[in-house]
Amino acid sequence: MDLAKLRQRSKIIRLIRQWFDERDFTEMHTPRLVALPGQEPYLEPFWTRVFEDDGRSHEAALITSPEYAMKRLLAAGMDRIYDLGPCFRNHEPWDGTHDPEFLLLEWYRRNAGIDDLMRDTEDMLKFVSENLTESAAAFQYQEFRRLTVEQAWRQYVNIELVDYLNDRQALADLAEHQFEQTVTVEDDWDDVYFKIFLSYIEPRLGMEQPTFLYRYPVSQASLARRSADDPRWADRVELYAGGLELANGFAELSDADEQRRRFLDEQTLRQKNHKKTWPLDEKFLSVLPAMGNAAGIAFGVDRLVMLLTGAASINQVTPFSACERLLPE
Repeated sequence: MDLAKLRQRSKIIRLIRQWFDERDFTEMHTPRLVALPGQEPYLEPFWTRVFEDDGRSHEAALITSPEYAMKRLLAAGMDRIYDLGPCFRNHEPWDGTHDPEFLLLEWYRRNAGIDDLMRDTEDMLKFVSENLTESAAAFQYQEFRRLTVEQAWRQYVNIELVDYLNDRQALADLAEHQFEQTVTVEDDWDDVYFKIFLSYIEPRLGMEQPTFLYRYPVSQASLARRSADDPRWADRVELYAGGLELANGFAELSDADEQRRRFLDEQTLRQKNHKKTWPLDEKFLSVLPAMGNAAGIAFGVDRLVMLLTGAASINQVTPFSACERLLPE
């Protein structure tokens, strides 16, 4: 436990709120315990049971993100909103950059796209850094880079990814023969993609300057709109800085039929991987079209504190580590 870094953490959180409040965003406190969490195939909620006083019980989960609730608020007529609070993910590595309970900042805007998200994110980070005099990462003096997924593959591994879109066998051959990766028959296109991306591309992102990676293959953006000029791509963006992935955002999909198809695909993938499944959130789907043209992004506050304070581990910037909380003996 580093008390100086914990004090800096408190100041960073205050500065984040100040930036949003001064720009007419409204802070929302959405539910942390819900019956139907997100369907993401690679995220695992914590499940529990809620008991009424008459003995009846209901299965519920701690949220991995406030996304569904925030979009329902947009559909109800809210405009510029943010949520800053704890979220929970099971089966995460305890590796110094993850914690099963973490602080997530998530904000949404109507009539916006990923360009707006990138500008918001860059401006917010520069504001926080400028006003945190002891910051280890002076964002105000850095240019933020914008790089498409296609450009990243071209620059870092000299591959034209568009030639391999929707061709699982060609990508598998590339992974095995050029990158010496093991590919099994159970691996789908995205599995093979990540065997290359996670080893040869992601570790190089954001090391020299903060980098927005955007325009993802549509299969990797289940809640994002397809790109207007080419439906093989989706309007998703992530931010990398200092060796950390800090944020993940979308120009939000508001087509309920398309969203239902994607949720069902995710359920199928969870079943394939022998993971728990649950019903679709019909309330969420029913109001989705009323959300309109909106964009939102999730930002990891603990990792930002690591970056701004020069911490080597998330355990230095949280009051009690996962080991201390969960392994008290």
